[in-house]
Amino acid sequence: MATARIKFYKRNKSLENGRQQEKEPTLFYEAWCEIRNLYGQELYEALDVRLENAIVFEVRYCRRIKEIKVHAKDFLIEFEGDRYDIYATDFKQNDRQYVQLKANRHD
Repeated sequence: MATARIKFYKRNKSLENGRQQEKEPTLFYEAWCEIRNLYGQELYEALDVRLENAIVFEVRYCRRIKEIKVHAKDFLIEFEGDRYDIYATDFKQNDRQYVQLKANRHD
């Protein structure tokens, strides 16, 4: 378990010439988290769908994290200079104190 600072960015899209264009994401929130790896069945399922660079960020639940959890596809995570796409969210043991954000490195 490692503690690290991560940044959440909100994706910005605009309509240009009838097509959606992605603009530079804007900083939404910064938080401390615990870095965890996938293990067991979770790891094998991720490898089956080609998520080789998957990582789990465990953050404390708050109002901002609630918004990120609801609209996970609209956000990305920056950790150590790499950007990660969120593909799943999970409450740890349904206690609503911590949320696990499962993400894959954005290529």
